[in-house]
Amino acid sequence: MEYILGLGTGLVLGVGLTLALARFKSLFKSSEVKKLHEEVRHLKRRLEEKDRHVARMLVETEKLVQGLSQIRISPPSQLQ
Repeated sequence: MEYILGLGTGLVLGVGLTLALARFKSLFKSSEVKKLHEEVRHLKRRLEEKDRHVARMLVETEKLVQGLSQIRISPPSQLQ
């Protein structure tokens, strides 16, 4: 009888300590993972903003090139 009680008590304590240790580790791990996840999300958002800005600049550059290609410059001999 004492053997069964000791085995049961040891099993309960072992499982309980294992679960407590796993939960304790997850508190620190999840906070670090959470910080890294937030940082990745912030960097992705900044990258998307920069991509949109570059796309707008390319469109503006293309418009300028088209406008400049429409301008006809007369030769210098005709200006006098």
